[in-house]
Amino acid sequence: MDKKNSIFFKITLFFFVIFLIINSLIYLQFSLDYKNYQALIFKKYISVIKTVEKDIRLGLSSEIINEKISAVNMQLAQITYNELKKKNPEKLEFDDEEDMIHLYKYNNETFVYFDPKPPIMNEEFKPPRFDKKFLPKPPEILLIDKSFSSKDRFFWLIVLLFIDILLVWFYYFLFKKLKPLIKLKNEINKFSEGNLEIDTTLEGDDEIAQVSNEFNNAIEKIRDLNSSRKLFLRNILHELKTPITKGKLVSDTLEEGKKRDVLQRAFSRLEYLLEEFVKLEELTSGQITLERKEYRIIDLLDQSLDILLIDKSQVDIYTNLTTIYVDYELFAISLKNLIDNAMKYNTEGKPEIVINSDSLIIKNHGKALKKPFDEYLKPFNRDYESIDKGLGLGLYITNSIIKRHGYNLYYYFNNNYHIFKIQF
Repeated sequence: MDKKNSIFFKITLFFFVIFLIINSLIYLQFSLDYKNYQALIFKKYISVIKTVEKDIRLGLSSEIINEKISAVNMQLAQITYNELKKKNPEKLEFDDEEDMIHLYKYNNETFVYFDPKPPIMNEEFKPPRFDKKFLPKPPEILLIDKSFSSKDRFFWLIVLLFIDILLVWFYYFLFKKLKPLIKLKNEINKFSEGNLEIDTTLEGDDEIAQVSNEFNNAIEKIRDLNSSRKLFLRNILHELKTPITKGKLVSDTLEEGKKRDVLQRAFSRLEYLLEEFVKLEELTSGQITLERKEYRIIDLLDQSLDILLIDKSQVDIYTNLTTIYVDYELFAISLKNLIDNAMKYNTEGKPEIVINSDSLIIKNHGKALKKPFDEYLKPFNRDYESIDKGLGLGLYITNSIIKRHGYNLYYYFNNNYHIFKIQF
């Protein structure tokens, strides 16, 4: 089976796509929220710094300034920026294009340092009597932000991690629940090849376990029926062989003559039919191995006619020296069934057998079939083989043998002729 058609491939692909979509959306949301968060913090710091700078220039005390900025959970630091730098604080990432605000982490506190840049003057324009010493020096501002938390920035990443763990766990759970289907499929494949020694039992109460266990119960019943069938056939064959053997012994004691020859041929045919029945049973049960060798088709036809006790003069054979690789006895049985039907249902002239280089044709004059040909290939179909002439197994067995050899059986009805063609 193509992996693309596998339910496991589809489930894996589905989870992979969902995983990518969720991660992409949450990462995009995180990026947008992080930019918005940075912008809000920047506005907050700029507003506070302007307020503090103004109050410092007005000469207000630290207590008054702290009281003003306490509304936004900030206060003036008790140390200078140089003192803070000597303590080797951890510098925090902050998105500031002008590089005026710097964040530091020290002793579980977040310090905000305002580093004012001197104004950029146009070199081509200088005011008269310009002197840098007359520029007011910005005050040094070092604040403590009590509300700053780097963890808030990673809220969506934490959510993403939680969803990813949940998705992976659910995928593992689903895969584990469906994995017994692989075992069940493999065991069913073995069963389709004729292997009855399989075990599909599963522990659990879910639907997959129930199906597997019920299938295993069915296999056990089939095994029991198969054993009963074999025992029954052995007994039947044994009971049939005994009178045939006795009949052959009795015929041997008769004087030579036509009656003795007829009896010996009849018992030999019964013995052969019994062996044929065993082979057919093995064929239909899939327990036979073909012993293929190269044979001439005319020799296979001779064997079929001998089984039917039919003389060659009763059929018209158009022959050549075509050879095929077949199991001699089984293929002779398939030809025997086709010739037997041609003899029984022929309404005019003789049945004809035509041997070609790539096919064999058996045809006879008769009435058209009442149903499609495929219906007659089913076992126990007596429409073509009446109740007094057979069990309706002839065409089914013939088709099974021909297919087992890798050949095809075709049927045509043309000009009141039934035409059976075996294509090699």
